[in-house]
Amino acid sequence: MGYSSNPLLPKARAEAVRLVVEQHMSMSVTARKCGVHRTTVWRWKQKWDVLNARVQLENENRPNRMPGSVFRQSALTWRIPTESSRPRHCPHAVSEAVVHRVLELRRTLKRCAEVVWYHLVHMEGIHISLSSVRRILKRASVAVGRKKRVRPDNPRRPHVTTPGELVETDTIHHVDPATGRRLYYYTVIDLFTRMSHVTLAPQLSPGLAANAVLEAQDIWSIPISLVQADNGPEYGRYFEQQMKRAGIQTRHTRLHRPNDNAHIERFNRTIQTECIGHYWNRSVPLQSQRDTLTAYLDYYNTRRVHLGIQLRTPSEMLQRF
Repeated sequence: MGYSSNPLLPKARAEAVRLVVEQHMSMSVTARKCGVHRTTVWRWKQKWDVLNARVQLENENRPNRMPGSVFRQSALTWRIPTESSRPRHCPHAVSEAVVHRVLELRRTLKRCAEVVWYHLVHMEGIHISLSSVRRILKRASVAVGRKKRVRPDNPRRPHVTTPGELVETDTIHHVDPATGRRLYYYTVIDLFTRMSHVTLAPQLSPGLAANAVLEAQDIWSIPISLVQADNGPEYGRYFEQQMKRAGIQTRHTRLHRPNDNAHIERFNRTIQTECIGHYWNRSVPLQSQRDTLTAYLDYYNTRRVHLGIQLRTPSEMLQRF
């Protein structure tokens, strides 16, 4: 890669050198006319001399002819190309033998870069860093590397102005401290109205996650255009297929970025603090927990005011449209 991407620089160098060669102008005057330092003009002249080292400006057979005639100057190369800034050689570069050994170990072991590096350093005594092993495998196109944080087919996040334009969904995992068994709450919230819906189930399933979104659409009586979820297993391909069948686009958050789903994460904290708690109490029957959850959702959607929607309730925001 060149140290400058300006395509007009070779022409500017040629004009500066022409002033020095053809008009016999000094380096200082040329530098002032071109707006550069005189050492820059001097370096350009040195590169021009190298480019035209094989051009003979003087003709010994015709000594009376002036040197550097128009005929001779037609063979000169005036434009000085931009050189690449890539280093020609690194004294600490990994040798070709080590590179071949890294690729050979990769084909033999069929393991990740960490295992290949451990085998080289601790079993064969080759001094090489883990980053060098990763770079060698990446350049050879044998390592996929890190998973991208954003999916290439991810829809653009809209600026929400109407109900149902963007809905966020997530899952709360409740664990029984005694047995380790889990209970799952599939939560859904509309960003514009803050209308919420929760489905309780004893198992984790993409079908149940999709049903929670479709149930919320039926209860709210508003069409959902886009639903946003994280990259959990319950929001995989089957979930996307069910949403597509219902005419709803699916958008996923970036990896390890829970702030992308900030509204549903805050709702999860609220419902755990005010209603369901932070762990699974197995002594309470599931039907009783569902009844408590239904009563709280009615309070949350109809009577609980929100600072984010100017101290209105979600039902008031929904009635505006």
